[in-house]
Amino acid sequence: MRLSFRTTSGRRFAALATMVATTAVCVTALAVATAAPVPVLGQHVAVPAYISPTDSAAWNRIATSGSQLGFVVANVANGPDSGVNTAWQSVINTTHGSGTKVLGYVDSGYFGFTTPPRETVLGHTDAQSWLQQAEQQIDQWYQFYGASIDGIFIDDGQNVCGPTSGSTTYVDLYRELNDYVHTSHPGALTVVNPGVGVPQCYEDVADVLVTFEGTFANYQNPTGEYVTQPWQLDADPNKFWHLVYDTPQASLTAALDKSKQNNAGYVYVTPDTLSNPWDTVPPSAYWSAELAGTVVTGSTPAAPPKPSVATSDATTVDLSWTSASSSQVVGYDVYQGSVKIGSVVNYTPDATEFTAIGLRPGTQYGFSLKARSPAGKVSAAGPTRTVTTSAPYGAVPSAPGSLTATELAPTSLKLGWTASTGTVDHYDVYQGATRILTVKPTVTSARVGFLTPSQQYSFKVVARRDSGVSSAASNTVTVTAPAPSGGPVASPTVDMTTPNTTLQAQYNLPFTFRNVFVDSDSNAATGYPVAGIGADHLIQGENFYQHAGGTGFSWNTVSGVAPLISHVGGLYVWRVPTSTFGTSTGLKVVFNGSGGSPDAYTAIVTAVKH
Repeated sequence: MRLSFRTTSGRRFAALATMVATTAVCVTALAVATAAPVPVLGQHVAVPAYISPTDSAAWNRIATSGSQLGFVVANVANGPDSGVNTAWQSVINTTHGSGTKVLGYVDSGYFGFTTPPRETVLGHTDAQSWLQQAEQQIDQWYQFYGASIDGIFIDDGQNVCGPTSGSTTYVDLYRELNDYVHTSHPGALTVVNPGVGVPQCYEDVADVLVTFEGTFANYQNPTGEYVTQPWQLDADPNKFWHLVYDTPQASLTAALDKSKQNNAGYVYVTPDTLSNPWDTVPPSAYWSAELAGTVVTGSTPAAPPKPSVATSDATTVDLSWTSASSSQVVGYDVYQGSVKIGSVVNYTPDATEFTAIGLRPGTQYGFSLKARSPAGKVSAAGPTRTVTTSAPYGAVPSAPGSLTATELAPTSLKLGWTASTGTVDHYDVYQGATRILTVKPTVTSARVGFLTPSQQYSFKVVARRDSGVSSAASNTVTVTAPAPSGGPVASPTVDMTTPNTTLQAQYNLPFTFRNVFVDSDSNAATGYPVAGIGADHLIQGENFYQHAGGTGFSWNTVSGVAPLISHVGGLYVWRVPTSTFGTSTGLKVVFNGSGGSPDAYTAIVTAVKH
């Protein structure tokens, strides 16, 4: 029971709401404009599937879409949640089993570089805390859903290189996260979502970039940051994914044509609108037309040559090969054995290059290439280049020292250690025998979250070099996460007066969503059924919703109401106009925490108007 509405970045939300109101005018003007040429570009549809796993019709439409569906993004709770969700497990397994890649949603929170800064689940705002939370959630997707996860989608991406001219602070963080995914999960597809055009410094921060997320009207007449930047028009089209909502079926072809002009190899167009345009799949006729509209005809390119090894060491191999001179090759797919590990644009007239990372020392690998045409046709594999990485070499760093655990809480703690001596490229943090985090050599602390209260854990840290050598482990720290005092959600109260109703509860665990379900007609058979009531209103964080009808988890925003009054030390206080509940003289309320920690509900709180 949660909403996943954080799909359009905060910095763009107000502008997008305005654009919706002007859609009809823009479309009318475009009807008389001179059409630009539409290039031959084979594409795939990719879906941000923030759809309830109980919507079997929508998920069946996805699973039966065939080869034109490139990938979908699964979003359980703005992340993987705190454990396996059996309903999500079913749709993830079915979708992956149908041949479509499934990516797990992870939020980067702009790495905290916003005003005010975004908070992690644990309430921290610094870049390292965001990076470490993202790494833990990446591994959780694979831990919970196994081989059915094919990659990671990183939301809320920055769209400049750094905070100042010449700085690369932001892109360095995304590169670090991208390398973590590819090293820990070879063959994973990575996507970062800035949602707008980005400078070329972003070219290597992910396999795919979302460089447009907005309305059809704004897609046809882009201004400012929505304009496609020139370098993107010359890059590999499979580098870009465009998300276009509020698109009537009569405008579907125009939207697809525009995506081809913008060199987007992945596209998703939907008639759905704000507040969450990604919680449905288009109707059957629309969906079939969208899939068909991404197919173009063209010849299959010739197989590429065997790659050469420019350089190699214990954990990386630099490949290069003679680029195709023909314009019928836009990019190459690189394979490590039978696993596709990346794609790269055709660099012609220069040699094309690619670096394989995360390899094991002293191990033999085979690398081959496939060429892709503008029409999306993929060649046969070229000859395989076999290479053996070098044995580990170099001086071994000393073990990290004096590992301690502080700030122990029911689901989290902070680890700290003294730096190793000698050359260090990374510190790896282990929970038991499992690596859960990797940090840079300048970082000697880590926040570990997503623990289970009352459970015992052991941690250690190892220093590692890119040359394949690692230190001995630090001392081991063993702790037991304490139980939350008073329970996960405690002390719920509701005071229903004229003119306002005040609701509050103490949240003792770090939840992604803090929900208040309100039944104003005292009828469990109407509204959304939850914990013994039929909720017709929902408070979630800073937002207030009214149930959309039926019994599904579907809500409409109540405009003009900002319910959150304060949240200090986990005590959340909300206030809404009592008139919102009509003529009701009493309420039944359930407080809920979900995401980030196991779901928790209070008993029903009954309030009488006074």
